[in-house]
Amino acid sequence: MAFIFYEKQIFSSIFADDIIVWDHNSDLTKLENTLNDTLEKIQHFADEHKLAFNTTKSLSCLFTTNRHLFNYQPKIFLKGQLLESTKTPTYLGFTLDTEINCSKHISRLCEKGRKRLQLLKYISGRDWGADAGTLKITYTALIRLILEYGYQIYQVAANTNLKKLERIQFSAARIITGLRHSCPNDIACYEADLQPLSVRREINMAKYVAKLKSFKPYNRSSNLLSNWTNNQRLKKDSPLGLIWKQGLADIEVEPSVPFNLLTPTTVLSNVTFNEDLKVKFIKHEEHPELLRQLARDHQ
Repeated sequence: MAFIFYEKQIFSSIFADDIIVWDHNSDLTKLENTLNDTLEKIQHFADEHKLAFNTTKSLSCLFTTNRHLFNYQPKIFLKGQLLESTKTPTYLGFTLDTEINCSKHISRLCEKGRKRLQLLKYISGRDWGADAGTLKITYTALIRLILEYGYQIYQVAANTNLKKLERIQFSAARIITGLRHSCPNDIACYEADLQPLSVRREINMAKYVAKLKSFKPYNRSSNLLSNWTNNQRLKKDSPLGLIWKQGLADIEVEPSVPFNLLTPTTVLSNVTFNEDLKVKFIKHEEHPELLRQLARDHQ
């Protein structure tokens, strides 16, 4: 499918069955025409390879700082159907927003974190509940990983939004230690042996950048970091801009080869992929045994 995107330099990202296509242009008409033309070619490719896209799960979104276009509905079509427009699309678990401030994503993280705090309260009974060590393990395994999801991007959010995440950890620290709500936040975190999320973001970001730089040209994100140039037009920092401001992009690391990028077909030369299936079917509607038989018939 790559040839479709390279033809007109359309930006794209594909992870498993999640595909996102985007472009930028000050002329909305040209922007819509370019994307519609690309989607038409993608649909033609899908028809040839007996793939089916779900239009009900496909969305369109316009990212702009122009307040006059806040309620604009992009006219993007797939399979002849106008795609639903949304202001908060979600891709790979990260909630985007048209204002580009990560507030919607942080709000959803806080909502999930508060729900799981109820579980922590439930197992922290005074007489029969789990001890502090078990409660801390439960928090780090079930709650903190949610609060830190996508920190590489939302670290540039406003402090008022980032403090919402810290409040979830403060509540968890009081549950772990059994301290009262009147106890200062710093003391509660110290007694629970929990680092502030802001400190963890700095440490984890440094590790993440070092990992990317070690991949050199083998990784797409590594190339993006190495070739990035500051072209800041907004007052707020971008994630990569913050990395450069903190001096993380200047660290030197030894290169490494990501062997996990090798596919099984690299060493299994007898494995082939047959694109010429003569029977069109939908996987979730057919019996697994029938699918196995069809695969054997076309080997």
